[in-house]
Amino acid sequence: MRTIAIMNLKGGVGKTVTALTLADVLRRAGKTSVIVDCDGQMSLTRFCLPDFDPDNAPSVADVLLGCSEAVWSDNTIPQDTLGRIQLLPGSSTLYELDVKALKSSIHSIHSLRDFRDAAAEDGVDYMIFDCPPGFTAASCAALMASDEVVIPTVVDGFSLMGVGDMVAQVASMRQANAAIKIAGILICQWHNSEAVRQGEALLRQRWPVFNTVIRRTERLPESTFMRRPVIDYSPRSAASLDYRAWVREYLHEEVRDDGQKV
Repeated sequence: MRTIAIMNLKGGVGKTVTALTLADVLRRAGKTSVIVDCDGQMSLTRFCLPDFDPDNAPSVADVLLGCSEAVWSDNTIPQDTLGRIQLLPGSSTLYELDVKALKSSIHSIHSLRDFRDAAAEDGVDYMIFDCPPGFTAASCAALMASDEVVIPTVVDGFSLMGVGDMVAQVASMRQANAAIKIAGILICQWHNSEAVRQGEALLRQRWPVFNTVIRRTERLPESTFMRRPVIDYSPRSAASLDYRAWVREYLHEEVRDDGQKV
């Protein structure tokens, strides 16, 4: 199993859309994945399950607290008829958990790693963590369970500072998780302007940046209103084409240009 954290310390840079679209492309290629909503804001969960009630169903908070269902798949909700995408929902309880975590060791930092290992034993191909903008209890547990970190970013001065902080934090996490590495920085909402071109060049000088960029298009925010993955909502839009190209660049031989199994 490949375990991937989608994370940036800055909000509004495309983390949730990237996690969702990555899982969707993998589904189309015949791969199975579990997407884990580690954000108390629950954007991913509300996108997939608008009527979800975390008080009456298992969530990532239960996994962190050690009170989840014994079988890992009893905590997840299938998102397609073939079960190729499973969602471990988020919960607003994560905000409370972070406060409590400062006072006592009520959760295990290795809880998501244990959850990952159980899913891997059942043959799941990928686990994708949609992390909040900050080092919360959930995001730290996700980084402990991850092999790779993808850092989505827009190109502006604030975001460049956030990327630098994120790179430094991942480096420090290697003291606890020696396997973790930065897979690359993914530029989102790219558009052709002098400031963006200069900022992109600066990013590429400093850090590992994917060759593929995700172009800005109105189809992407439209797809979130419609609660449909952008590739399903507008398959020929710039963002859909770019996300397909990015997954091919990132995962190489694991998916083909047509999104099918090799």
